[in-house]
Amino acid sequence: MTESEFKRAKCPKCDNENPRMLHEEPDKSQVLYYSMQGTPVYARRMKCGKCGAFFAKE
Repeated sequence: MTESEFKRAKCPKCDNENPRMLHEEPDKSQVLYYSMQGTPVYARRMKCGKCGAFFAKE
């Protein structure tokens, strides 16, 4: 497999690609659906640990 087959998350603000500095967290402004127990399931977004920018996971 070549490197181009894997899409790595990259911060659009500071171009950070370090996976240890990019964290996935729930985006509580976007509810996708409610589970059978009634708890909301949120969309996911990425947060850069270097500059603190939030961006959508592609």
